[in-house]
Amino acid sequence: MKAAITFIATCFLFCTSAAANVVEPKTVKSLGQLKPNNGVLRLSVRTQRQYVDTLFLYFISVEPDGSDGDLVLRFERGAGIPIMGTNQIDVKAKYYAVPAGRYRLLAYTFVCETVPPPGTVCSYYGNALPTERYLSGSPTFTISVNRLTDAGDFILEYIKPVDLTTVDLFKDWLSDDAYAIRWRPIREPLPDAFVAMPIEPLPPVLSQFHSRIECEQRPKNKTVQFPFRCN
Repeated sequence: MKAAITFIATCFLFCTSAAANVVEPKTVKSLGQLKPNNGVLRLSVRTQRQYVDTLFLYFISVEPDGSDGDLVLRFERGAGIPIMGTNQIDVKAKYYAVPAGRYRLLAYTFVCETVPPPGTVCSYYGNALPTERYLSGSPTFTISVNRLTDAGDFILEYIKPVDLTTVDLFKDWLSDDAYAIRWRPIREPLPDAFVAMPIEPLPPVLSQFHSRIECEQRPKNKTVQFPFRCN
């Protein structure tokens, strides 16, 4: 019961601090599913190690003057059946209909289903789950009408110094400060339904957000973690 009370208290803090309009963009399989003023966003959201909870990733609209707008996009990656492994760790590109505009990475967290305020974490059954709120300097992308934006692969990645060839990466387990969002390009080709679409250029991603993962495809013997290197 004590663990449940801790979770409820943290979720209450999150819920009462969120003021923006949060929406979950719908996936699309063809241009015919786009509404007026929409473009297509290609995005992958994943974790480097398998969790048992859902990862939530938030982007906020950016006004012409650079200030934050009032529209927040929420994307998620569920855990699936954790005992099967690999449900969260592989690249999984999806295509979303998103209103035209500029957006930046706002936050990420687990379990708590609202935008985390600055300096807070989501605590669940006594564990402080990886959580962060970005005030500025985070990766951005632009959505244009009837154009495709390839935003890339956003990974909750282990960020502490480590031998990139090591097998056991996750001795820190749920340590909040051991993980953060990192970015990689998506290598897989576009599906036929979107291959002819004009592509919106992606602004440069700051080096501190670049992923250290060099492995393009998870080796079959890795079932609960995605290695930095394949060899």
